[in-house]
Amino acid sequence: MSRAAAIRPANRAGREEAVKMIKLAFMTALLALATVAAGAQGMSITQIGTERLLSFQETRLYVSAPLLGLQPGGEPPLFEVWESADGEEWESRPVNAVSLQPNADAGISFFLLLDNSGSMWTDLDGNDTADVAAMRVEGAKAAARSFLSALSPRDRVGLAVFNTRYWSAVAPGGSPEDAVRALDELSRPVSEDAYTELYLSMARGLSEFAAEPGRRVLIVLSDGENYPYALKTGKPNPETGTASAAPSDIIDRAVRDGVTVYAVRFGSQRDPLIAGVAGESGGRAFDAMDGGQLAGVYETIRRDVLAELSVDYRAGMSRGEKRWVRVATAAADGRKLSATRYYYAGTVLGQSASDAEAWQWLLLAAAALLWLVLVLFKLERETDRAGVRLLYGPGGQSTRFFELSGAQTVIGAAPDADISIAGNPSLKASHATILFDEEKHVFTVVSDSPVTVNNHPVTRKRLESGDVINMAGTVVVFDESLLAKATEARKAKAARAGKAKPAAKPMRKRSGK
Repeated sequence: MSRAAAIRPANRAGREEAVKMIKLAFMTALLALATVAAGAQGMSITQIGTERLLSFQETRLYVSAPLLGLQPGGEPPLFEVWESADGEEWESRPVNAVSLQPNADAGISFFLLLDNSGSMWTDLDGNDTADVAAMRVEGAKAAARSFLSALSPRDRVGLAVFNTRYWSAVAPGGSPEDAVRALDELSRPVSEDAYTELYLSMARGLSEFAAEPGRRVLIVLSDGENYPYALKTGKPNPETGTASAAPSDIIDRAVRDGVTVYAVRFGSQRDPLIAGVAGESGGRAFDAMDGGQLAGVYETIRRDVLAELSVDYRAGMSRGEKRWVRVATAAADGRKLSATRYYYAGTVLGQSASDAEAWQWLLLAAAALLWLVLVLFKLERETDRAGVRLLYGPGGQSTRFFELSGAQTVIGAAPDADISIAGNPSLKASHATILFDEEKHVFTVVSDSPVTVNNHPVTRKRLESGDVINMAGTVVVFDESLLAKATEARKAKAARAGKAKPAAKPMRKRSGK
């Protein structure tokens, strides 16, 4: 081989590397420009909370406004809010309250979604290595541990790990300590499990995270592009078959569930669409080339969310499930700041809230009033067994009592459910399960589907008598009449009856002759 022939491949490799670096620099510049543009706007709506929309006709906006320079304990600025059913005609809405740094007081629910594909077990340059400390996964774990250790006791954490498969390591609402222990259990995937199911895993994570209350932040970390198993191999995914998810699906789900997505692109191989997903959900995308930068990204996300303020306003009654909202205020130097986003108003009794007829709103108000009575005065116990009473069901069903028996009771639309309630298309086959701990005499409701207890979204909650459980418009009330209390009452009654009996007269002693 001639010397010239030997040099040409090296020159070609050099040119390819140069082109790669130019592309990377170009992408970095575009990201910087986008960041500057976002900063120039000065304000954004990061999450829209609709938990109080059904019961109090109130919507909460979580707002990021760094240009306002707000300080804890200071006076909140004045805000104006408008709503629209079509994004064109706007109606002014009254503002009920503005709170500075509400997330510091109420806590933040974080969900970490961590890439554990094969490339995460290479070094920062993508080369195989036997040095564990040099692997990307170790940098990711160290940054996550640092982030978790800095959380407030009020914060909550969930953790899921993905590659070809999806592992729900810590359910949402867990503790940082549980998440740290789960990180220590990560292992290198076999070749069949080493793919990057990025968007399908995000969809599964959002579904798992949706029932968490309050401020919800999903942080997804990946070192590459979406690389789905079924598409790349032509074989069904071992867990999800041929199911798939597109970026548009993730945006829609995040907006519907009120979850802010932050995307962290770790390394030089980056998914080209995930930044758009994060932005549309109210979040941002970050780039990190090593573990140190990654730790800084996590800290920036937490700091930004803590600095948010909340604006509670009285929502309108416009028709249509989708609504646009615009919020505006003025900076200290007189500059006008505004932000606009859309959200979904949700459903009332299984249908669009804004399409409900007047009689349905009256029915809902009556149900809410009855719920208040039940919460304040509890339920009269007609049995010494625990159960749930149907407060509102499809077709106006109500007043039925279902006894709870056994270690678990499944409630759903399936005919073979322990408590089967038909007629509600939004109720899943197995919508919720009530578990009973006989030793502790504790009842707990668990569900992967949307469930609220006393108007608070939950995935797991210990139940108390009088708790109102809403399952997609089917409403039941938990009624626990402890057998021990009933037994004590009977004993007390018997004791009182015994005391009321006249004392026996003493026998006279006969005198002997």
